Amino acid sequence: MPKQISPYHSKAGEVYHIYGICASGSIIAKSNKVTGKGNKKLCKACVDIRAGKRPR
Repeated sequence: MPKQISPYHSKAGEVYHIYGICASGSIIAKSNKVTGKGNKKLCKACVDIRAGKRPR
């Protein structure tokens, strides 16, 4: 299973991410990346990675 990292989200996004291999999380520009969950829901890709439904 991929290693979880500290939660992060985009200033303008609706979800947060916990895996560095998350495709949608990895395209967040550094200037828009914020540490923490931001009172947002976990992204679908990260949910799938955690459940083992996505390639590692």
